[in-house]
Amino acid sequence: MSNQTRPYTTEYPRINAIIFKQLLDKPLGSYSLSNGSLGDEHRKFELKENEKGDRSVTFIINSKSHKIDLRMDNRSVSHKLYLCCSYCHKQRQSLYAIKTAYACRECIGLHYPCQSERPKDRLMRRIRKKRQSLWGSDYPDINNMFKNANDFFKPKFMKWEKFVEKRSAIFSLERQYWKVQAESMRKTYGKFMDRIN
Repeated sequence: MSNQTRPYTTEYPRINAIIFKQLLDKPLGSYSLSNGSLGDEHRKFELKENEKGDRSVTFIINSKSHKIDLRMDNRSVSHKLYLCCSYCHKQRQSLYAIKTAYACRECIGLHYPCQSERPKDRLMRRIRKKRQSLWGSDYPDINNMFKNANDFFKPKFMKWEKFVEKRSAIFSLERQYWKVQAESMRKTYGKFMDRIN
């Protein structure tokens, strides 16, 4: 039996704004998402436009109309598209499919899995992410926590000053990780280790 009390984003299918960007130039009418994790009612939608030229998509879910506005953010060079949550009316990059509609993470009360990580797991994930950004994800032993930042070579063409700075930041996180890990081991195996000594 699971003791989980928090609902997580990974448990719900979602739609991302990027998939609707191509529809900004398409003719109005009926379309369907190719996401296989969604039911028919959450896939089929109608592309509409109001008198101002603003576009929206309308799903018919449980025989009720569910409208999601498509909003462009022209402040950036990329002209990002956002989906407007029907409940809080905030611009979001993703909306999650619930039984009767689509809504944002905050309105549903979803959490990211990393929000429930223990401190040592969160540190380990940060270390691995920084290592991969510096050395690449396919670098040998990049995820091996028994290796430290000093065991890896300087990437080709990177300036020494920049490399030393980035490696020092990773090494600092590694020291924090092993401190937390040692404390965790002491709590778990303290009495057993005392008996051995």
